[in-house]
Amino acid sequence: MGQEAGRTPGTINGQQFIVQNCHSSQIFLLDHINTITIDDCCDCIIFIGPTTGSVFIRDCRECVVVGACGQFRTRDCSRLEVYLLCQTQPIIEASSKMKFGCFQAFYPQLRDQFSKAGLSLFNNNWSNVYDFTPVEGETNWSCVSQPTALPASLPLPRTQPLASVGLSVEEEASIVPYTLGSPLYHGQEAALVIVFHDNDQQQKATTFIAVLRDRVEDCRIQHSREVKMEAVDAVRVFGDSDHKAAATRGPVIALLCVGTGIHQACTSLAGDVSIYVTPNSNTGLRQIEAFFSYASMSMTM
Repeated sequence: MGQEAGRTPGTINGQQFIVQNCHSSQIFLLDHINTITIDDCCDCIIFIGPTTGSVFIRDCRECVVVGACGQFRTRDCSRLEVYLLCQTQPIIEASSKMKFGCFQAFYPQLRDQFSKAGLSLFNNNWSNVYDFTPVEGETNWSCVSQPTALPASLPLPRTQPLASVGLSVEEEASIVPYTLGSPLYHGQEAALVIVFHDNDQQQKATTFIAVLRDRVEDCRIQHSREVKMEAVDAVRVFGDSDHKAAATRGPVIALLCVGTGIHQACTSLAGDVSIYVTPNSNTGLRQIEAFFSYASMSMTM
């Protein structure tokens, strides 16, 4: 109780993990994990490194949880503040007063841990929460859409060796793009950027986001996805066969960018046949809707 504890990189190494009966504690699991179960915790700060399978939280209350995982589920929880990267739809059951935000974090080993866990940095469904036990007339969960919320809620490790790992939860440092989440977009100017598969795809997408944010002051990424496309899906999204070969040679990374002047900025930055930007027209809006309709039904990475 009231202690700081955790694991440094290389000490969990893809094994299963259990956290239980912790109170007023700070827990930092700075490694990749197979699955993790968190039970009966109260008033805790819990950071969870990239988790291949599920993060399952039961009978917990008044905790801040930061994590990246394949699946996320809570049962019998209340007042959790969750900052999440989840490859599938997060699920809450018999849980109330839940808040969800976008995962953001950096430490030197984190990118490699994502790779070892088999998680995509860009396939994030954090805001697409499914309430398994809704209550008529009430809302059991809400979204936190300010990137400053996480640094304010999560104190960094103070004791060694955890402090020496170099954890940061600032948006500017995060290897996971900060996304606004649902709904699709709020009638703002929008452009869908698709980075076709090649050996440098992730770096291209990361660099594109960084440069775009420098050029467009109010630029935000509404959604990011990494999905495989079949030929028929490519034709349906693009409206022709011109991009079929590029779209089907491997998973594509898609960024829905919003902000004033966003389309012109994205178009000027693309400058590469491996990056596609939707037209600034009704055709572009149809392509955006067609892509996310397809992406929501496809298997996640």
